[in-house]
Amino acid sequence: MVICMGNVMISLDDDYEALLRKLAQEKYGGKKGSLSEIVQEALTKMQDKSRTEEISEFKKMLEKGFKGKYKMYKNRSEIYD
Repeated sequence: MVICMGNVMISLDDDYEALLRKLAQEKYGGKKGSLSEIVQEALTKMQDKSRTEEISEFKKMLEKGFKGKYKMYKNRSEIYD
């Protein structure tokens, strides 16, 4: 199994850098790669939250119903004569 990893250089205010290092230290004990781990974890949480919001919006659309030429059927038997 080949694992590809990219490198990203970012600039943070001193306060954010200190916070990032503190969180990484608290969670991963200062082990090698802890900064990467904490950033990946944050990105994953952001992605999950975004996905949850998309699903919520889609459910709201379904509750309102669709406007257009399509009819929504409650039962499969309604489709057939």
